[in-house]
Amino acid sequence: MKPPSQHPRTDLFRNTVIFQLKLLADGVRDAVLIPVSMVAALIGLLRGGGDCDREFSRVVDLGRRSERWINLFGNHSPAESDHPAGTMDSILDQVETVVREQYRKGRNETDTRAAVRKALEKDSTKPPEETG
Repeated sequence: MKPPSQHPRTDLFRNTVIFQLKLLADGVRDAVLIPVSMVAALIGLLRGGGDCDREFSRVVDLGRRSERWINLFGNHSPAESDHPAGTMDSILDQVETVVREQYRKGRNETDTRAAVRKALEKDSTKPPEETG
């Protein structure tokens, strides 16, 4: 979240929208991880052996990475992600920048939506070392 400005209501609205989007992403992630972790544990239990937790550990690792990517409560320092999409914070910042720019230019909803889509597509096609 950005430092407070001279417009506390605007900051509150922005932070609320971002928090709600992150809550949604976190909830979807949890809804996906529940059955996936159960299947991974079942596979390990059926297979047995010294590395029976291999699949389950991979699911937990995925959960940790996605937790850092979402950064729901801002507990993680801004990480430079190797993923072309960056982090959720970087994507939301990019969308906010494009929307504000389009608003200043007096563009309509359709133009703004197209500009956001174009910016996200352009960013996702960059090689990882160019994304920040």
